[in-house]
Amino acid sequence: MKQDQKGKPASRPIALTAVVTAGLIGAVLIGTGVRGEAPPPSPPASESIAAQGPDESARQTPKPSVVTAPKFQNHDVEQDSTNHSPGFTSHGLIMDKSQPTRLTIPTIDVDTDLMNVGLKNDGTIDVPPLLPDAPAGWFDRGPAPGQKGPAVILGHVTALNEEGPAIFFKLGALRKDDEISVTRADGEVAVFTVTRIMQMPKPDFSPMDTYGNTDDAQLRLITCGGTFNKKTGRHADNIVVHATLTSTHPA
Repeated sequence: MKQDQKGKPASRPIALTAVVTAGLIGAVLIGTGVRGEAPPPSPPASESIAAQGPDESARQTPKPSVVTAPKFQNHDVEQDSTNHSPGFTSHGLIMDKSQPTRLTIPTIDVDTDLMNVGLKNDGTIDVPPLLPDAPAGWFDRGPAPGQKGPAVILGHVTALNEEGPAIFFKLGALRKDDEISVTRADGEVAVFTVTRIMQMPKPDFSPMDTYGNTDDAQLRLITCGGTFNKKTGRHADNIVVHATLTSTHPA
């Protein structure tokens, strides 16, 4: 995959169907342990489901994770102009589609360009490059941030060959009510408020909870977390942040 921080041309946004197959796994991003660094932060214990994994001693180059693609349906933003100000619907603030260009999360020092990621030839979800300076990636087969439905942004927790923490290394340190801003090509900034931070073993990842259609504008940030299993070359957990669009302002 080419590393293009400007991203590929935006595709027609589509949302996930309300029915997602039970066997669908999440956007499992990979990374290896970082030499001399503490493990990535975790959400509060009340929002985590502890993973049980072997404590391996040998290091191993991370292996690409196979990520089955969700089922989709065509999706158009439905604006209800009756008794609502422009941009508002009966389900809250909704924005038109626009290419996201930058992600900013001040509380965890994230300030990154956004590239587009789509589907590989085998139908699995693509991910950004495994490099320390790789940007986060917007999954361009789903809604754009600010549109109705769950917009999905993926990022690595650590980089290949122990080259250091990646862009979402601190994602688990987010807390409820923290703000996430997404700058868009239309000159608007979509501001989301964190409502939930979950860490769970990868087998317990819930596609419906993460990708299922919503009536309002939502955001999902996804990375890996927990113990790195040197035997499999993968982290044991996924960290998923849920956030809701709460305001907009000019860039």
